[in-house]
Amino acid sequence: MKARQNFINLLLLGLLLLASGYSSGQELLEKKISFKVVNEPLDKVLEKISNLGGFSFSYSPDVVDVKVKVTYQASNQSIREILTDLLKGKVSFKERRKFIILQKNTAPEENKVQDNFQLNGYIIDNRTGEKLANASIYESVTLASTVSNQYGYYRIRLPTAPATIRLEVRKEEYIGRSIPVISRKDTYLPIKLTPDTTRTIAVLAPRATERIEPPAPKLEIPRLPEQPRVALPADTSLTPQAARQYEKIKKTYQKVQSDLISAFATARQAINTKNISDTLYRPFQASILPFLGTNHGLSGNIVNDVSINFIAGYSMGVNKFEIGAVANVVRQDVRGFQLAGVSNIVGKNVTGFQYANVVNITLGNVSGFQGSNFINYTQGNFQGVQIAGVGNVIASTLDGWQLSAGYNYARRVRSGRQIGLINYADSTATIPFGLFSYVRQNGYRRYEFSSNELNYFNFAFKTGVSRFYNIFTLGFNGLADNKPLASLGYGVGTAQNLGKGWALNADLTANVLFLEGQEIDEIPGGVFRLDMSIEKKLGSRFALFAGPSLNLFTSNYTGILSAESKGIRPIWIDGKPDGQKKCYGWVGFQVGMRFCNRI
Repeated sequence: MKARQNFINLLLLGLLLLASGYSSGQELLEKKISFKVVNEPLDKVLEKISNLGGFSFSYSPDVVDVKVKVTYQASNQSIREILTDLLKGKVSFKERRKFIILQKNTAPEENKVQDNFQLNGYIIDNRTGEKLANASIYESVTLASTVSNQYGYYRIRLPTAPATIRLEVRKEEYIGRSIPVISRKDTYLPIKLTPDTTRTIAVLAPRATERIEPPAPKLEIPRLPEQPRVALPADTSLTPQAARQYEKIKKTYQKVQSDLISAFATARQAINTKNISDTLYRPFQASILPFLGTNHGLSGNIVNDVSINFIAGYSMGVNKFEIGAVANVVRQDVRGFQLAGVSNIVGKNVTGFQYANVVNITLGNVSGFQGSNFINYTQGNFQGVQIAGVGNVIASTLDGWQLSAGYNYARRVRSGRQIGLINYADSTATIPFGLFSYVRQNGYRRYEFSSNELNYFNFAFKTGVSRFYNIFTLGFNGLADNKPLASLGYGVGTAQNLGKGWALNADLTANVLFLEGQEIDEIPGGVFRLDMSIEKKLGSRFALFAGPSLNLFTSNYTGILSAESKGIRPIWIDGKPDGQKKCYGWVGFQVGMRFCNRI
């Protein structure tokens, strides 16, 4: 057992030393040195380089012609660049801890075709000579890609088979380059980029691309129909302070939109989407995870017709069909059909059918169908049908239907309906249907205080729109004889504006009664009440109302209500309560005052 533990400890120590050596080796070739030699043997030059760099060379004399005379001057150059110049591609080199190992390049067998070759070098600022980190280097047909490291160095492996290969190089705020690759062998290829001085923050047009002759056929780019962008409403009457606040909100939204989509990308994918303004196209892609698929590191820049994600996928756009076992993440537009086991996240617009078991998040517009067992969220405008088990949210304009077993929210409802347990809208041109509906700007709200033949004191809250609103009621009698202690009710109603401050209301409510001495879990009886009232506004926020009511009482017991109660006297239908019947009706009357919202 002890021997086994010692073996494990030695293994861990070895892995640690290997990782340490690899880490230090990664930086070794990037050390910058300066020296000058005139007509000196190569072995002396290598010794000088190793002394300045703080490492040792490891090589066989058969590999390197050490007696060849060298004249060379280096001024603050990396060891990688110096060795590339000195060895002329005849000798390869690699790092191992504090050593640089030199190996002779083996010539390919005669008549044997190599499957691939490698390009490597530095990405350099053409004006300053600075090495540029995080530049994107890719080939648009094979989708081979890489990103320059922190020292500006890149290495990319390309297939030899394609008749035409162009190396595309992109870096944010630099003019892109498209370089034809003629040779099909390993080559050191430093690339210089020129800063794009014409690009400003205010102009988000695609960056210029410098193409080097001869031209080659371009990769097909899909032509998607132009769709309106999601934007906060503009208002030319804004004050300077309000305009600044508007711009701040707009920038915050754009940042949230970008961060949400980028959160699902790998570091390399995020760099590529930032650098590359070109749109690439593939008819089909398959992926296991966002970073593991047929689109490789360029997935965030590719529009696919069909996208199959066995766990989760990440792409620029979808034209026809996408399905994901867990999640689909799309930076821009989706057209056609999108289905996810857990979540769909789209950075711009959806046109067609979108369904996810848990949540759909679309940061642009939706035209078609959006469905989820839990939550749907659309940042832009919505046209079509939105169905959710828990909630729907549309942060802009609805032209269609929102249906939910929980809640619906839309900033503006222009056409269609909101149908759910709870509905909310800033403004609406239609009627919402639900247990509770609230319209902030042009909705109908009344806070009522009244008295009727059943309760000395009643409070009611009405909310919705004038054509259809929800009613919540609460009535009290204290300990008055022959009256219930309280009543609690819910109902619906409609209001008709008669002009000149007059209005007619028709309200239907169901009320449960609470009696003195009853058990807490027992409801002895209830009243269905149809109220008709005339309202007269006295100013914009205050109104008086009065009118008759038709009531139906039902109970499992007899003798609940008494005909001898005080206050407003009812007109009994089919006789007064005599302690024998469980159900009877009457005509009553109500009078009160209302506090109104301003419409």
